[in-house]
Amino acid sequence: MRVGWKKFAKCADKAAFEPEQLADFAIPALEGDWREDVAPHLGALRKLLGNSNQPSLFGGANSAELESLKRLSPGNSLWHAVVDAVAQAVASGQSGEDALLQSATKALLDRGARGVRQVEEHYLRRTKEARALKVGERMEDGISGAPIEQTARRLLGMDRDAASPTPKLQGLDDGVRF
Repeated sequence: MRVGWKKFAKCADKAAFEPEQLADFAIPALEGDWREDVAPHLGALRKLLGNSNQPSLFGGANSAELESLKRLSPGNSLWHAVVDAVAQAVASGQSGEDALLQSATKALLDRGARGVRQVEEHYLRRTKEARALKVGERMEDGISGAPIEQTARRLLGMDRDAASPTPKLQGLDDGVRF
């Protein structure tokens, strides 16, 4: 489990954190996964989408190109989810940055759900079932309250002005809300 997910799980395990605060911890976890799994290959996907303005739109040879993109990172579920979502978006008539944004948003939501299940499984091995389910439920609340589309825009470089939320708690005043 990556560091971002560990921090997110640790906060979800503490009842003192509000769902809005948990959403602030969900974003860095998803961003960390994106940086490791998708960012190194994003240029190749953008290049292919740039060529998708042709009438065939992923027909024939472009389908093979998509499959070759998956092979850039075998076994990487987030990257595969992005590529699959791009294929679906283009098949439904979208193109370029719109298809990429929709695909990134969909893939990040999928990764969020998978990350929650991973944490639940980890907690089931280490603690009681009730605690694991509670942590999973709170993490789901955090993911559902997180600005996933805005995060996708930022990760794709479409929204350069938005800063990444930094949930650092440094003093007594930064603790539990009253």
